[in-house]
Amino acid sequence: MTRLLPTLHRLSGHAWQLLASRPHRFVVASFSLSVMLLVLLLWRGLQLSQDREIETLRHMQAVRAQSMDALLQREAERLLGVRNFAEHLLQIQASTPGRPDAALRATLARRDEPVWPVPAHDAAAVYGVGAAALSGLEGFERNEARLAADVDVARSLSHLLSAAPQESGIRRRIAYVSRNGVLTAYPSIPPQQVAPAVHRLAAAPYFHDSLPARNPGRQVQWRIAPATSERDQVSLFLSVPVYAGSDLRGVAILELPQRSLDDQLSAAPFPDASSYLVDREGRLIGASARNVRAGETMQAALSGPWPAATLDAVFHADAGLLTSVSGGGNDLMFRRLRNGGLAMVDEIPVNQLWLAGAARLSGVIGAGAAALGILLCATLAVVHSLFRHYLARGEALRTLAETDALTGLANRRVFAARFAAEAARCAAEQRPIAVVMLDIDHFKAINDRWGHASGDVVLRAVAAALRSGVRKDDLPARLGGEEFAVLLPGTGVDDAAAVAGNLRQRLERLRCDPAADALCNEPMRFTASFGVAGSAPGVPGSLDALLMAADRRLYAAKANGRNQVVAHESGNVASHHRNLKGL
Repeated sequence: MTRLLPTLHRLSGHAWQLLASRPHRFVVASFSLSVMLLVLLLWRGLQLSQDREIETLRHMQAVRAQSMDALLQREAERLLGVRNFAEHLLQIQASTPGRPDAALRATLARRDEPVWPVPAHDAAAVYGVGAAALSGLEGFERNEARLAADVDVARSLSHLLSAAPQESGIRRRIAYVSRNGVLTAYPSIPPQQVAPAVHRLAAAPYFHDSLPARNPGRQVQWRIAPATSERDQVSLFLSVPVYAGSDLRGVAILELPQRSLDDQLSAAPFPDASSYLVDREGRLIGASARNVRAGETMQAALSGPWPAATLDAVFHADAGLLTSVSGGGNDLMFRRLRNGGLAMVDEIPVNQLWLAGAARLSGVIGAGAAALGILLCATLAVVHSLFRHYLARGEALRTLAETDALTGLANRRVFAARFAAEAARCAAEQRPIAVVMLDIDHFKAINDRWGHASGDVVLRAVAAALRSGVRKDDLPARLGGEEFAVLLPGTGVDDAAAVAGNLRQRLERLRCDPAADALCNEPMRFTASFGVAGSAPGVPGSLDALLMAADRRLYAAKANGRNQVVAHESGNVASHHRNLKGL
């Protein structure tokens, strides 16, 4: 820990220095992080808003499931009321048996006909089926001793069935059939369809579910089966056995067509969402968007690819949310019903869920986030513009501080700083370093003949020749007046003298046009004298010492006739320097 803190402190200090040295990048990075933070906050807000939307959908589904449960419970209680009334009538028949009246005797006289009607005024129609038609049908058998009682019970039940209140949107069918083949139903069945109806009942699973072997507890049974009237559709059937003591006397049946259940599912949470009602075997009994075909399964109806275990997950928990395995498409929200062994499943488009979550975000928050984003971008643009302005001004000031205004060459201060850096590097690398000084010959005479403006022309021409005549790593500079210098890193005295000789020839060949206001129109020709000094490899040189040495040799060149290069000392160089100092 004691080692980690200094390391972190050093790294943080280095990072701060790096950012402080580049303030423009620091500001851009800071604003970029601010925008990223704003985007992350909005994204998190959208996620939280989506979670709230999911909770709202759960609540809406719970309300719809309760409504569906209440409907199924009412219908189950209605069917139990029919069963209880029928058993009560059978109990009365058993305790106080009476002789059939004339109308009943007339009816029973026709009991061997294939289908015989039972008079039931202002009530649901009642029919009996002959013994021959019942032969071989499981659950049916003719019992002459009980036939009169069965007819009397069916006739009484017909009034009860037809008196059941018709609720809005509920298209139920309710019927009672005795084992003797006496049938009443509401809405009434046409006479020509009675015998086929009894045959369908004998083969229907919901009828078999009420037989003693399958339903010893005499409970209400729930089944999805083909509808009795609508082709290629299904219905939810409720059936319950009717007993007289220990004897099964008949079955009460209630049919809820798919359309009645679809109406309960029509309030889907989104326009593109679909709601389904499904049993444990995966069979559909209702859908909000379309009619369900007989035998259709939820797996086939869902729009996305869902694994086979989806149905198990739906009935494994009371409620939940299943996410699509493909990462997009639709999600499944489900809730089990208390009645009928059914579950309500909502297929919800993910994009609709995100849009609903976005709509939940407060308009003030959205407007504030948008305004903050615009403000950040505008501030960044202003700061960027200011930085560009100040950087340009700083670069201009740096240029003024480091270059000679007339020639554009480096000034004495930059020359000294560059020499210090190069001298240290050359000493470490065991390389030499050299300095060339030059002075324009008879420059005063040029000013006197052509004028000072033309003298400036000559100074700029010398600067251009120096820039084009040295290497990229060399540094030409104007030290003052007509005096120039060239720093040559990694160059010995002899090689520097060769560079100086090349520069001397360049200047000698130059022809310069005078300034527009010159006193003389003739082209200007001039020469320069050069002095060269250097340090041996590995020896850290002194700029003052090298400039003094180069200056002595420069004035030796002037003393020897000008327009030449002197790179080595001779015995009379010092005296020449003193005599020519004013030249």
